[in-house]
Amino acid sequence: MPNSEESQSPAGRSGSSFWTGFDREEQRRMEEWLNIAIEKNMFEIYYQPLYSICDGNFTEAEALLRLKGPDGVYIPPDRFIPVAEETGQIIEIGCMVLERVCEYIRYLLACRINIDTVSVNLSVVQLMGEDAVPRLKKIIRGSGISPNRILFEITESILISNYTLIAEKIRELNRSGIQFALDDFGTGYSNITNVIDLPFDVVKIDKSLIWDSMKNRRCNIMIRELTRTFRNINLIVTAEGVETEEHDRFARQCGCDKIQGFRYAKPMPVSRAADYFGRCAVSY
Repeated sequence: MPNSEESQSPAGRSGSSFWTGFDREEQRRMEEWLNIAIEKNMFEIYYQPLYSICDGNFTEAEALLRLKGPDGVYIPPDRFIPVAEETGQIIEIGCMVLERVCEYIRYLLACRINIDTVSVNLSVVQLMGEDAVPRLKKIIRGSGISPNRILFEITESILISNYTLIAEKIRELNRSGIQFALDDFGTGYSNITNVIDLPFDVVKIDKSLIWDSMKNRRCNIMIRELTRTFRNINLIVTAEGVETEEHDRFARQCGCDKIQGFRYAKPMPVSRAADYFGRCAVSY
């Protein structure tokens, strides 16, 4: 569930000094701390609003998990998430995140605040669980919100584990109205076949490609053509990691639909995020 811009987020790499490495002792301490955090509901959810180029406002967001260590300093997600996945704790954590996101959407709608979708990162461990599909559907159904307000983000690395099984679970969830986004496209195992074969609604172009396009002509051309191709098959394209005016201009020239990045909005706590939705970014 870590976000693509975690290095500069409140849970960035300069986080808690309580965790100094990835040895067995740290893993044991991390696992114990995660158990405490699950039991005492210590996790925080930050939201990073996404800017719609067409509409000129913010009506979507990505939910990002945050956790403080015993010293009160945020632990980088790339430290606690792998441990949670290895121990299976991510299953309970993931369900907790989805429940709280659904509650938040319901609250926003009750307040007549304009919110279309909130994206939630879905772990392969969570998705591979025997009761994963019915449990996820039950959480959304029980919240009373429409399933199409939830956008599950997955990375292509998930598909390597057991493509046939995971693909079927994605299709079953999609049939119930839940949307899917292919996250971090352009890193690791990018495969156009997966984009075509699976019911994705959104493709998120990884920040590394956006940044490389500023200085690499071949990358620049490739991203422009890929964006055009994705839009031609009715996929929504989001540019990740947009931090500068140059990034912003490039995303617009490519024809991207959404922008996610510090130029428009950083990850923020619940109390601040609600002020963004439906608001126009007049300064851009």
